[in-house]
Amino acid sequence: MGLGSWGLTNSEATKDQTPNTIIYYIRTRFSLMRLFNKQRFEYMGGKNFKKYLKYASGEIILVVIGILIAVGINNWNQRKQLNNANVELKQNIIKQLDKDIEAINVYQKNLDTLQQNYLNYLKTSEDGSNPLFGNILGSLLFEVNTMDIDTHAITMIDNATLNETKASEKLLDLNSAYKMYLEEIKSVERLIFTTITENLKEIERTQDWYTEFITNLKCQNDCVDYFTNNKQHKARIASLRFLYVNGYGQIITALKNDLIGYRKELKAIED
Repeated sequence: MGLGSWGLTNSEATKDQTPNTIIYYIRTRFSLMRLFNKQRFEYMGGKNFKKYLKYASGEIILVVIGILIAVGINNWNQRKQLNNANVELKQNIIKQLDKDIEAINVYQKNLDTLQQNYLNYLKTSEDGSNPLFGNILGSLLFEVNTMDIDTHAITMIDNATLNETKASEKLLDLNSAYKMYLEEIKSVERLIFTTITENLKEIERTQDWYTEFITNLKCQNDCVDYFTNNKQHKARIASLRFLYVNGYGQIITALKNDLIGYRKELKAIED
């Protein structure tokens, strides 16, 4: 807005660029602003203000209701997504339980074979006439026959966001059971490995033929006599068999039975 709009011609505006003119301009502007604010206040202080207040209050209420509806819809969508994710998780866990149970069945068959090998070795005649003596001896001395436990179920449950349902409670129980059995299994596995290692160290320490045996896998007369007749060695082998069958094997069997139970219970829970 030019100075001309305040009653000054262009020539006067150009001519009268003095501090007094500028002060007059500023004062006039502030006077108009005070007048406008006064009129607005008078307008809002009358009956129209009550209408305005009702309108503003209604608008605020509508905004709040809209926000609450939006939040409710968002929460409903989140609950729906969470429930769908939990249903899918339960189905995936059941599939994993099927795999784990089948893997245990396979290992139990291998453990039965290992058990028979231990019994055959411990019954070997003094001349080592058992035709399977060499193969059996090698597997018992050097192989650690343990099960590779799958931890996919633990990972899936640990990484999931669970809802408050019976299925979720059962999944948490299953997860705890898996971890408990896994710790017990690893503890016995360490004991089995230590026993096998100490047995080999004892042979290395006491038998002159150990170097040829461990290098060429040849067992001559003294070697055969030791493995078939040495009572201390057979006692260590018998202890190793006990660890496998009565220790490790029983834990694996208990794990399988629990997994079968959890699978049955999860299948019975409706989505």
